[in-house]
Amino acid sequence: MRYDEASNKLDREIQDAFMAGETLVEVVHGLGEGKLKNLTLEYVKANDFLKVYDTSLYIQPNPGVTRIEILTPSKDYLKKIKK
Repeated sequence: MRYDEASNKLDREIQDAFMAGETLVEVVHGLGEGKLKNLTLEYVKANDFLKVYDTSLYIQPNPGVTRIEILTPSKDYLKKIKK
């Protein structure tokens, strides 16, 4: 999968999870060169209703997986996706 395809799929899957009422999503990006992990982290930073869910306090985290918590989005973001 190419970078732009992965970006579109990540966006679609996060929005589908949000619409389904999910609050926690696991993104399996693997280890590789870290490009997909960086894509995931950049996506989380760009959206104020997402944050990386840190499990390192409880368990040994898997470096090939990023857990994302879906928070309540801002009204501006909701207006943007309704268009």
